[in-house]
Amino acid sequence: MSRTRDSARDELDLAALERRQAKSLALDARTPITRPAEAERFLSGVGMALRYGPTSGLPIASLYQAFAGPRPAKNALTGAIGLTNGLLGRARAIEVHVVADRVTLVHRSVMPALYALVRRGRELEDLRGLSVNARTAVSLLRETKEATAGDVRRRLGLAADPRHDPAYAALAELEHLLLVDRGPFEIPKAGIPYLSKEGYPYHFFHEAHPELAAAAARLTIDAAAAMFLMAYLTGAVFARGRKLASMFKAFLSPAEIDEALRRLAKQGKVDLFEGGVVVRAA
Repeated sequence: MSRTRDSARDELDLAALERRQAKSLALDARTPITRPAEAERFLSGVGMALRYGPTSGLPIASLYQAFAGPRPAKNALTGAIGLTNGLLGRARAIEVHVVADRVTLVHRSVMPALYALVRRGRELEDLRGLSVNARTAVSLLRETKEATAGDVRRRLGLAADPRHDPAYAALAELEHLLLVDRGPFEIPKAGIPYLSKEGYPYHFFHEAHPELAAAAARLTIDAAAAMFLMAYLTGAVFARGRKLASMFKAFLSPAEIDEALRRLAKQGKVDLFEGGVVVRAA
């Protein structure tokens, strides 16, 4: 640990840190972001954000909160979806499902580190552990380069029911390995703005973002872990070690998190406190 404080002082500090975090992540009341350039600056600053609304107890920014406010009307929500779509369309953000098991947009500057941590050098042809349906989705994408859930469903020849959609389940397997990502969609002029008539397009990640995959290949796991955690802490201001382990358990072990934090502390980028509290250095 780089320094410790008595419990009373720690409580005061944590309360102040929580206020700073809420402001930094736009989780407190604020004027919504409405311009594309501001939207990208925000995501760049926080590193990653939930695509939809905020989740209680989860210290991650929310694009709906930042772009539309806490209780958005339909026009504000449509604007927020347009900004999100723009980030995806310009490849300034990548949608992933491995952060806290939520649909999250990660800024492109952070993606090489995350890709390296998720893939761990696994060859693209290595489909071990994937279901037959997921392998079928891979075959379809190899043929078409782009597919929607509807396309996958038709290839599988299986109907969806209210509790289970085999196409989305197959694509989710591929998303959790960062084999595919989901791109921007056509916002409908009427109806629910996030329900695209044509469906969300899926692509192979390494084909849609070859420069990010190449950058990831140059990173060691240690370097990628430190880069990813620093990107998160830059926006979040502080975190508890157990929360980091919970949010990022899909691709980082507790031991890897501890080692990366010690590395960042040695570089003077974070301070480590008793009780597992990590604070971005001023």
